[in-house]
Order: sequence, then C-alpha cells, then structure tokens
Amino acid sequence: MFVIDDTKKQMLAALIQSGKNCLLTGSTGCGKTTLCIEIAEELGMNPVVINMGSTQDARTSLIGYHTLEDCNTRFQVSDFINAVQTPNTLIILDELSRASDDAYNIIFPLLDFRKDIRVEELSDGEGETIQVDPTVRFVATANIGLDYSSARAIDRALKDRFIPFHLDYINGKQLKKYITSLYDGETSTAAKPLLDVYDYSHQQYKESKISSMISTRMILECVPLLNKFSLADILNNVLLAMYEEDSCSVVNDANIIREYADSIGM
Repeated sequence: MFVIDDTKKQMLAALIQSGKNCLLTGSTGCGKTTLCIEIAEELGMNPVVINMGSTQDARTSLIGYHTLEDCNTRFQVSDFINAVQTPNTLIILDELSRASDDAYNIIFPLLDFRKDIRVEELSDGEGETIQVDPTVRFVATANIGLDYSSARAIDRALKDRFIPFHLDYINGKQLKKYITSLYDGETSTAAKPLLDVYDYSHQQYKESKISSMISTRMILECVPLLNKFSLADILNNVLLAMYEEDSCSVVNDANIIREYADSIGM
C-alpha cells in the first residue's frame, strides 16, 4: 500500500467515491499515479490511465480516428471515449499540466454538470452525444512549478473543476515499509543505504544546498538492481546520473551526494 497521510487518503477516496473531481499535484516520481491506481483498487473500481501529455493531436487521442476496412472508412472511438461509458471506472488524467489547449476544451464538458461529449464523427457523420456513465469518476495528476519546463499553467476555469490535493515525497522510513510490502524485509534492509541517500538529498534540497531531490520512483526502480550490482555501482551510474550535466553547480550537487554516500560506507 502506498504511504500517504491516512486522513488525506481517506478524504481523497471519499471525494472520488462521491463523484468529485480531484487533482493531485506534487514533484515528479512522488507516487501520484500509483496512489490513484491504489485508491481505485480499494474502491473496487477499474483504473484507466489517460496520458494527457500525449494529446498534442487531441481529437485523435481523446475522441478517435478513422480506419479503412474493406475499402470503407470506419470511425474508431478512442480508449478514452470507451472509458467514460464503462461503469465503475476511475479515469486518471495523468500529466494534466502537459496537455494541449484542444485537449482541455474536449474534457471541459465531461468535468462539469453536463457530463457529456459530442462526437461529430459518429452516426454516419451526423454526430452523437456520449454521456458519462453515472458511476465513472475523474482524478488528475500534475507537476506544477518552475522545475517543469514542459509543463503548462493549468487554466483557472479547468482547475476550478477539481478539488486540489498536494502529495509530498514520502520519507525513507515510509519508503522502506513500502519496499517491504513489494518485496520482503531482506530486500528493504539491503536498500537501506539507498534510502539514506534519498533522505539526505531531500534534506540538502530543503536547505538550498543542491538543486534537485532524488525521487521516490528512482529509488523503487533501483531496488531490482540490488540482486546484481553493488550499492556503489547503483549510486554512480543511476542515482548520480540526474546531476551529471554541464554545470558547475550540478557537478557540485553530485559531489555533495557522493561525499555523503562515502561517509556511510556506500
């Protein structure tokens, strides 16, 4: 089970269950999408993740596209259109802050009192209004802040259709518990030095001594490497890779993390 403040998680689940749209914000790799999927499973719902960052051709991605069958043109509705009609579905609008304006315009009527969308390509070109199933729920995730150069400011009218929740990085102790639930106690114990470096990066970031924190996701992706590689190899080739750019300050960031890792015998 993903670690989050219990009250916040229960409140988020209650709002989703009651039909409210919720927006999870937080740093990259902090577990926003994972949390949405786990809440869906706890509510007995089917999670469907829609990557809003890939909707530059919004109509094709969110509405559908034409195909050729037996020399006839046929319109194929998107997974998104199918999802809004499927009972007991939690639609996760992932990376909402990376969507195009066209994508925003398409999802607007689905998120307010109308709960429908007009698909002009259906019914032999005459158009058809698709209703959102009454049991379908919407939740979105977004990276918001100066660190995310490809993210966009979310339109105020769109943001107003969501109840916002912010998700912080969990600490090393909480992450160790999560790793134990995914693997076992032996694996989480072996990962302890990685968790110490993870916590240290967050401390140094908060004190404005380095430019970026190591994400929860990065640690989780390193755990399987423990079976084949040393902690030093994982540190030098994976964890420090995010700092290895052509910048004196960034190189200094890597040195700060490496010095700490050396101090704990990693």
